[in-house]
Amino acid sequence: MIKEIGNMDIYLLDQLMKRRIAPGTKILDAGCGIGRNSEFFIRNNFDIFGIDLKEEAIQKAKEQIVLWNTNFDLERFFIANLIAIPFPDNEFDFIISSAVLHFSKDRAHFRKMFEELVRVLNPGGILFIRMTTKHTLAHLSQHLHDDIYHIPDGSTRYLLDVDYLKDLMIKNKLSFADPFKTVNVADVRTMAVVVLRKQG
Repeated sequence: MIKEIGNMDIYLLDQLMKRRIAPGTKILDAGCGIGRNSEFFIRNNFDIFGIDLKEEAIQKAKEQIVLWNTNFDLERFFIANLIAIPFPDNEFDFIISSAVLHFSKDRAHFRKMFEELVRVLNPGGILFIRMTTKHTLAHLSQHLHDDIYHIPDGSTRYLLDVDYLKDLMIKNKLSFADPFKTVNVADVRTMAVVVLRKQG
């Protein structure tokens, strides 16, 4: 079991343990990278797709997938941009967005990606987001423009503004499936765990 879970995000594992992702759940790993959060689902023949903007990441993911499950269709993982997700409306039951949205260029870019994720999510479906947030960190960071900050870990990130998130939730008919959580990592980075349900 440990080997199958691999390097899955612990907060995504929590969703798995809560049985929010079961066999038959149609999953999108949006910004899948090399497939770190997809390994368990691929090994266990879940109905999962993965997209990423970087060609090298998709190539590496496919190299891993062959090792995880020789019967898995590699065409399910491919290059795509989150501002124009190549799937129809209401396609997925569970969407993973882990360490992706904090690369937004500004609030408008964040909104486009966020609303695309919502568009392809089924009513009643879950959107799982992990990203940097302003909570406990903004005052320690250098504000560059809009919601973009240079944070104490030396990186430049889009920081999630909770009030703006709540505005987007109202507009897009979303509710919290779990309470909003943050983890402050030694005052150099604060990561939010956001689990949203699309209302029917």
